[in-house]
Amino acid sequence: MTPTITNKHGLPEALVRAVTNDPYTGGGDISVTKLIDAPQKRALWLQHQDAIEEDVSERIWSLLGQAVHHILERAGKDEGCEMMIEERLFAEVNGWTISGQFDRLNLTTRTLSDYKVTTIFKAKGDDAWTRQLNVLRWLAVKHGLEVDSLEVIAFFRDYRPSEAERRPGYPELHVKKFHIPIWPLDETEEYIHERVRLHQAAQRGEVPPCTDEERWYTGNKWALMKPGLKRALRVLDTKPDIIPAGTRVEYRPGRYRRCEKYCEVAPFCPQWQATQSSTE
Repeated sequence: MTPTITNKHGLPEALVRAVTNDPYTGGGDISVTKLIDAPQKRALWLQHQDAIEEDVSERIWSLLGQAVHHILERAGKDEGCEMMIEERLFAEVNGWTISGQFDRLNLTTRTLSDYKVTTIFKAKGDDAWTRQLNVLRWLAVKHGLEVDSLEVIAFFRDYRPSEAERRPGYPELHVKKFHIPIWPLDETEEYIHERVRLHQAAQRGEVPPCTDEERWYTGNKWALMKPGLKRALRVLDTKPDIIPAGTRVEYRPGRYRRCEKYCEVAPFCPQWQATQSSTE
């Protein structure tokens, strides 16, 4: 499933070639990344893939993510440890072949690691990382590989050192290690079978709508504003009962951030079209 690549902003030809010459093939009927994602999104992609376009500019961060993996290959294998690097594994579930590739598996410490270039928005982690790495662990175990711990090494592409000095909870560095909780293998397998069932049903036309989580719904917000300041003093999930003197409350309706800017099948999505119609 490869969209038509455009270059609407006239970026250098070298970047265009780097994006279009992506060697990723995946293999199997569905990848782990697609498995944990919205069935509706994949079904719409299969249905409209000939009409889908992606601009080179929209692939730059993905390109940089691949570059990080190439750079990390320099590290090779840790001294005194057995290591598997960027290994792709396959397993059959309900007649489909699932494929998944982990970044590094330390066979000595039994630690599976994944490296991600992401935004500071995910400084507290991401539930999707938990799902992805647990499915990868299940695949590894299916191939006789023992995995006792999971971790994500995240690189924040929009990190600002000045924010670390004034915002509690802001990461101290551009990079952060997340320890990922491990699911029981029987629960992981049950989850995988259910995801395959949902994707197979969607491919047959029984398409479930995307969840708020899959649509990156922000939820309704109430911003405490002070005259003369552009930035909110506080942003709340509920309307405050008491408004401090000299401030006002600005209501900010929830947004579906993925549908708005980050979903290539949004133009073909009846759910997104219905959302837009209801807000007009």
